[in-house]
Amino acid sequence: MVENTQSPTSLRHYAQILWRRKWIVVEAAVIVPAIVLVISFLQPTLYTSVTRIMAVSQSPSLSVVVGTNIDLSKPDERELQTLASFVVTPEIAQRAGAQLGWSDAPATLMAGVSAEADANADIIAVSAKRSDPQKAAQLANAFAGQFVEWRKETQQRSFDEAVQLVDEQIAAAKPGSTERQSLIDRRSQLDVYKALVTGGLTIGEVAQPSSSPSSPKPLRNGALAVLAGLVLGVGFAFVRESLDVKLHSADEIAEATTLPVIAAVPKSRKNEKSSDNLAVLEDPRGPAAEAYRFLRTNLQFVDLNNDVKVVMVTSPLPQQGKSTTIANLAIALLRAGKKVAVVEGDLRRPSLHRFFKIANARGVTNVVAGTSSLDDAAQVLTFHDPGPAVTTPKGRRAVKPVAGEARAPGDLELKVLSSGPLPPNPGEIVGSRQLGAMLDTLRAESDYVLVDAPPMFAVGDAATLAARVDGIIVILRLDQTTADTIKDVEDFFTRVPARPLGVVITGVADDAKGKYHRYQEYYD
Repeated sequence: MVENTQSPTSLRHYAQILWRRKWIVVEAAVIVPAIVLVISFLQPTLYTSVTRIMAVSQSPSLSVVVGTNIDLSKPDERELQTLASFVVTPEIAQRAGAQLGWSDAPATLMAGVSAEADANADIIAVSAKRSDPQKAAQLANAFAGQFVEWRKETQQRSFDEAVQLVDEQIAAAKPGSTERQSLIDRRSQLDVYKALVTGGLTIGEVAQPSSSPSSPKPLRNGALAVLAGLVLGVGFAFVRESLDVKLHSADEIAEATTLPVIAAVPKSRKNEKSSDNLAVLEDPRGPAAEAYRFLRTNLQFVDLNNDVKVVMVTSPLPQQGKSTTIANLAIALLRAGKKVAVVEGDLRRPSLHRFFKIANARGVTNVVAGTSSLDDAAQVLTFHDPGPAVTTPKGRRAVKPVAGEARAPGDLELKVLSSGPLPPNPGEIVGSRQLGAMLDTLRAESDYVLVDAPPMFAVGDAATLAARVDGIIVILRLDQTTADTIKDVEDFFTRVPARPLGVVITGVADDAKGKYHRYQEYYD
């Protein structure tokens, strides 16, 4: 038997959406009841009284005497519905106001009265609302009484028409004839039956003043508003999720791409600067350092043939963590005994010199232009591991790179080639054979050459550099990555000759770790 796992997966997915959008649900569950409660407390206090009108049967003999054109039978359900619609009318309101002696206009009286036929009983309920419970009862009774009287008068008018017809027949009959005497007797019977007509309606229950207000009811309204707020919040959460094209976890990115996810780097802590954070040295047992070591290990796994030495690191957009990733990966490789060089490949907006806090007077452009040798342009940084350390104002342990300092036992040396003076033709320089020759020289001297390339889609430099490297690592920042971004990245690799090594996800929050990032719990 095949086990159905779709339902748990879907429930987990929905739960993740609700947790991700929990503040929408919370805000709706707070704001909606708050609005309802404010409206409830601003409403005037009203009391409701109800008078019940009961449908009754009239004597069948009345119909026999009067004729078939007058329906004196008990009103059925449909007729009660029709009669209920005539209770709250200007005529009945005017009569009720006159009965009560109130000066209110008929429209004002009608605004507080309603009538509804009971589907399960032959009853019309007349409800009246007023700020005074006594007046509410009086108004309901007045409307009900006047409607019953109006109904009676309506049927009596039918008897008046029959009497008028008989009077005409009497006038035309021969005086003293038997026919005339019969008509006179019939007219006398009509007068008697007219007095017996009730209209088929009677007051079954008189309205009484209510002891408690019918509105507002803050507790009931608040409870219903909380439920409504939760429903609206959940609905808004799913609507917001459907409009949000971003991917929200490392697992979602892994499912959206065919490229391997080779590392997931957590968000920087509040007391760390993401622009100069060498987590591998500063917090070697922390989750970020473990993520970079994980990246180093996976880089070796994807290079089983040891043919990947020049690695380009790029990203779809700026500010996604390329420089931070390159620097920490370089230190992680150094600590594994590898010889590493880092090259600035972004000749438009270089950042490595700012990251390492080194001068940018000489660099790649000088080597390509032939105004400086590779050895003269490159700067060797010495990282004390675990050597001298300084303490930042916030108490964070920091290890500073020192350029050109004599190496002590256990120190790490990193060769860094910054951009140098920015050229007017960066696209031509990254595609030049001189830059290719420089990378070949570094390849021969190093175990790994890490090239910090421009964003993939900002300019064409990354595509040009791809022909000069052995493999490419793509940096994706979690809060900036969409399914379309993933598709564009994969399309990029169909157009360039370089080999994709994998994806590194940066800025992963605790609630978006997924199976690729479970180090925080281990080290905390």
